[in-house]
Amino acid sequence: MPDGDRPSPLLEYIMASVALISIALLVIEYAFPLSEAAIGEIYAVDLAICIAFAADFLYELYKSASRSSYLKGHWIDLAASVPAYFFVFLESITAFGIVLRSLRLVRFLRFLAVMARIRRSKGIGAVGHAKPGTKLGGALTISIAITAFYALFRESISSVPYGTYILETLASVAIVAGALALAELIIIIASPRIDALETRHSFEQAIRVFFVGLAAVAVVSFVFKELLILAFSLGVFGLILSYSLSPMISNFISWIYIALKKVYVVGDSVKIGGTRGIVTKVGYFTTTLLEIGDESSYWSVTGRILTIPNSMVLSEIVATYGTRKSPVRVGSITFDLAYESNLEEVRLIMIKSVQDYMRSDIDSMIKHCEENNCEERFIEVIKAGPRVIFEPSSTWIQATVLYPCLPSKIVRSVSDLTEIILREFNARPEVVKFPATRSR
Repeated sequence: MPDGDRPSPLLEYIMASVALISIALLVIEYAFPLSEAAIGEIYAVDLAICIAFAADFLYELYKSASRSSYLKGHWIDLAASVPAYFFVFLESITAFGIVLRSLRLVRFLRFLAVMARIRRSKGIGAVGHAKPGTKLGGALTISIAITAFYALFRESISSVPYGTYILETLASVAIVAGALALAELIIIIASPRIDALETRHSFEQAIRVFFVGLAAVAVVSFVFKELLILAFSLGVFGLILSYSLSPMISNFISWIYIALKKVYVVGDSVKIGGTRGIVTKVGYFTTTLLEIGDESSYWSVTGRILTIPNSMVLSEIVATYGTRKSPVRVGSITFDLAYESNLEEVRLIMIKSVQDYMRSDIDSMIKHCEENNCEERFIEVIKAGPRVIFEPSSTWIQATVLYPCLPSKIVRSVSDLTEIILREFNARPEVVKFPATRSR
């Protein structure tokens, strides 16, 4: 179906909610002993939901540009329109009694079809960004699918060898998936309220780690019912893990350090040991950099993607270049001039050229420092403005101008100011003299 013909977001929300209600009703039917009156009410509500599913399916089929292609890709949605009472009716017929297990599989197919409707619905992911919404749909689908399978086949599985372990495994996976779904839901709701990209990224990672940790504790307490078994397991496995997983543990602890101290965030230009790059991702175990060259290549991007372990921040010197950590960098441009030059006029020309070029950037750097409580030394460097240093040599004088500059503009400013200052010098040949030789 073309995007322009899609149902309104309100309708998508309604259909997603209806699908959740449908699953909840069927789980209640299978998991809890209910009176005949209560079961009849559930079947009546389920019938209305199935009519809504059928109407939605026919509407999207009607709006689809290619109905045959739509049927091929969404045929399983038809199972979501089959009422639960239909399966009960089939089970009540003696001829179909021998295929009771098969009918249960058909029931589970209906669960999967309803969840496919949730997965396909825009209502689940429309609250926030597409990526978190997709993750929420996936985790929710897995959790509901396993819960439904557990409710349908619990008795059958428990009667087979090792059935208890199978049920505990299913329950454990459902707990972890449910925790991830809850984490993604919190991220979808809370993350858009955080303006700073680096803070939002750290918040999302911390939320996922927190809920997965809670799920792990729940799984351990569920699987290991005996404290003695748990203690023994922790002792044995802890000893094994401490040796086999020590690099991963070290990298994960380093990620916590990076997130709390904000050593660097996505978008920062960094030098870690001998590696330079722009941070594109800070993972739980590794950091991804877009490699940049050194000063000789004007910090240009090389095109290589580097992946380094997080533990390097604890063993190497980390230099961070970027507006967040370093709101200013000092650029320098040097000219070789003859001793006959009027150095005072040269100083005025170079300072005025830099001031005119950097005026708007100076104001933005000062404003940034005032709003973000930068180090006092940065503010002093910015307010000091450009300065000129003369250094004599045996054949000429080197005139160097030092000036505060935005980190993102340092390379371009060198090129632009060289052209501007040289133009001003050539316009004043009576005060600016160049060495007679061109070897400079």
